[in-house]
Amino acid sequence: MEAYITDDTFLKKVFKRQLKRGIAYHCCVMDNLSRPQKVEYVIKRLSEIPILRARILIQYWEEDNKMTRILNRHKINNFGIVRSYKNGQTPGYLNINIVEPKINTLFIKELINRHYGNDFSIKKAIDIIPYVVIDTGGDEIIAFHLYDDRGYYEYFIPKKIISQSEGQSIKGTRDSLP
Repeated sequence: MEAYITDDTFLKKVFKRQLKRGIAYHCCVMDNLSRPQKVEYVIKRLSEIPILRARILIQYWEEDNKMTRILNRHKINNFGIVRSYKNGQTPGYLNINIVEPKINTLFIKELINRHYGNDFSIKKAIDIIPYVVIDTGGDEIIAFHLYDDRGYYEYFIPKKIISQSEGQSIKGTRDSLP
């Protein structure tokens, strides 16, 4: 079967284990870049990928209203809070659907700047882990896990993916990621 960008159960497995049969990935290490250079590099990489549909998934350890203010400031309307942040116990989980042929670069720039700023202890930093999942319209899904200010993982997931244990195709489901 096919892998879908809405298949949170499958994506969670991919993000937890970089090594999965049939999936290529690479780690981009940006230790020697300044924070603005890191942000620009990630934005440039995301802008190079053709988009049929995309999602931005955000795990966050902030108050819900702080996250929604950022979304409203950038006129992001197609989002849903799947799970609210529970004061240090459970991270919040936010899903943003993108149907335009490109990602809002001003929004991504602020998001990544504030995410990378968390490790640099800047005043407006937010404690989040963003994931970007892109359906290119071709035979693959490209997914990013922006783990911290050191870099990101980029996954190349064929839509026709074979299960490691059974040698059978994985059927897509529509569960929530974290």
